[in-house]
Amino acid sequence: MSTDEIPYVKWGEYSSRSPDKPDILECRVIKTETFESDLTTNVHVQQKIHDSWEDRILPLKSHESDNSSLLKSWNELVKKKKIASGMEFKIGTYLGLSKNNRPIRRFELVI
Repeated sequence: MSTDEIPYVKWGEYSSRSPDKPDILECRVIKTETFESDLTTNVHVQQKIHDSWEDRILPLKSHESDNSSLLKSWNELVKKKKIASGMEFKIGTYLGLSKNNRPIRRFELVI
């Protein structure tokens, strides 16, 4: 299946605003290499949805955003060889506030 046919993870579907109760995404690595689309830097994963694994494109960073925390975490884990194809991981995410009191998506990548 080409990546053109694979749906994206849509961050707008995750509505938690609490760092104590973030939304949790369960994922499995297909490829560790990132790739660019028109709007984002991405990686190919499978996401657990209703007890089955489905192919997804995971956007790590929007080109229009300064928020690179998820991309930095991903690259660091790949560099340290702590994440590889076939491995499962979780992402905790919630909407927090930036230093300028604007909404910002926060992430925690857990292997």
